[in-house]
Amino acid sequence: MSAAGQTRREVLIDFYRSCSMLFVFYHHTANVFPDSVDLFTKFNPFAELFVVISGFMVGYVYLHKDHYGELVSRGLKVLAAYFVISVPVAIGMAVLGKKREPVGQAIFDVITFQSEPTSITILKFYGMMFLLLPLILPLFKRNRALVLAVSAAIFVVCTWFASTEAGGLENPAAILLLFSLQMQLFLMIGTWLGDLHRRGRLIGRPFYMAMAAVFVFGVLLDGWLGFPSNGEKYPYRFDKLINLLWTLPLLMALLWAMFARTRRSPAVSLVLNVGQNSLIAFLGSEVVRQSVKLALLIGGIHPQVLGQTLVGLVDVIVVTVALWLYSTHWRHQAPLLQPQGGR
Repeated sequence: MSAAGQTRREVLIDFYRSCSMLFVFYHHTANVFPDSVDLFTKFNPFAELFVVISGFMVGYVYLHKDHYGELVSRGLKVLAAYFVISVPVAIGMAVLGKKREPVGQAIFDVITFQSEPTSITILKFYGMMFLLLPLILPLFKRNRALVLAVSAAIFVVCTWFASTEAGGLENPAAILLLFSLQMQLFLMIGTWLGDLHRRGRLIGRPFYMAMAAVFVFGVLLDGWLGFPSNGEKYPYRFDKLINLLWTLPLLMALLWAMFARTRRSPAVSLVLNVGQNSLIAFLGSEVVRQSVKLALLIGGIHPQVLGQTLVGLVDVIVVTVALWLYSTHWRHQAPLLQPQGGR
C-alpha cells in the first residue's frame, strides 16, 4: 500500500504484526543451530501477538461481510504455501537427513500432517482456521459472549490435557490438533477486539486500565510461582499462559512507544512490508532458515550465542529487504520508504 492508504489499513496494527513476525523469524533461525541457547525463554509473546492481530483483522475487516469466500480462498492459499515449502524440505531430509526414509513416505507424511519438517507449522493452523471461519463468524455475530466462552472452555480443557497427558502424545497430527484448539482462543479474542474497534468501543481509558491490571496481576502471579515458564508453547501449558498475562501487555506498550517515536521514519515503511505481505514473509524466512540448516549439515558448524544472534539478524534483514523489493519493484508499486501518516 502507498502511504496515503495506510490510515484505513491501521498502520499501528501492521507495525505490531511486522515486529512480531520479524522476531519469530529471528528466533526460528537462531535456534536452528546444534546446542543452541534460547535467549528468550521468559519473554516470548510474539507468536501470540501475531495470532491476536490476525484475529483483530478478521473482526475489523471480514466479520460484517455477507460472504466469506475470500477467507476460504485465503485458507487454501496458506495451506498450499505450506506444502510448497514443506514437501521439498521433507524430500531433502529423507535423502540427506539423519533419519533416512522413502521419498514417497516423506511426502505422504507432510500432506497428512504426520511430520513437521519446517518451522512454519503456524501456517497449518491458519489454513484450517480460515477454512472454518465461515462457520464460526455467523455464530459469533449472533452471540459473541457464548462463542468466546466456548472458545475459552476449549482452551482450558486442551491446556489441562497438555499439562497432564501430552507428555506421551507423539503423533504430530494429534499435537497439531491440540495446539490449534488452544490457539483458536487468541484468534477469537482478536476477532472480538477487532469488532469492538470497528464500532469505536475499544480504545480508551477502560482498555488501558484493563491492560495495566492484567499486567500487574500476571507479573505478581508469575513471580509468586517462581516464573516457571520456559517459553515452550507447542502445545500450550498453563505456565506459559501466566507468563503471557504480563509479557503481552508489556510488549504492546513497548512497541507502541517505539512506533510513536519512529512512525515518520522511512525505516517504519520498510518494516511494514513484512506484515502486509505476511504469507510471503513466512515462506521467505523459512527459505533462509533451511539454507542455514543446509550450511550446518555441510560444514558441521556449532557457533556460540553471538553466532546464533548474527545469523538470526541476517534472516530478518534478508526477509525485510526482499519484501521491500517485492513491493516496490516486482509488484510495480510506489516506494514505501517515506514518512508514515495515519493512526
